[in-house]
Amino acid sequence: MQRVGIFQARLLAIISGALVVAGTCSGCDLDNPEVVVVNMTEENILLKNISFRGALWEGVLEYGESSSVARCLPGMDRVHFQKLVVTKGCEESAAEDADVQTGDLSFEEVVDESTALSMAPNWFNYQTVTVVEVHSGDYRVLEIRLDDMEQDFSTPGPYGH
Repeated sequence: MQRVGIFQARLLAIISGALVVAGTCSGCDLDNPEVVVVNMTEENILLKNISFRGALWEGVLEYGESSSVARCLPGMDRVHFQKLVVTKGCEESAAEDADVQTGDLSFEEVVDESTALSMAPNWFNYQTVTVVEVHSGDYRVLEIRLDDMEQDFSTPGPYGH
């Protein structure tokens, strides 16, 4: 009878230890910094594929919009993103090609796939000049401004090479 009691006590100790280790490891992510990115550039500039220390926002941010909250790794980095400048001519051309009721774009004359690809806008890679440092437990709002960005040549871009 005592052997069963000792066996149960050891089994309970092993299970308890495993639960403590699992709880400790799962809590690590909850202490990682939380970040939000805001597009504070200009009304004609769109940003997409924004990343910072392992956090990635794949949607497009228009001027004044903010991303959702995401957790990232503690440490120092620049905010990386792709930028598109929408010019007046592009807006007028798109408005002419758009269906008046739905706003859907339609191109009547697409010769082949290469022509369609050449009509696609080029999103160029950029990064902030400022290096931001975040620590465990931080909540930071990272603003992307015109005076704090530079082209990011560390990642391949749509340069045709």
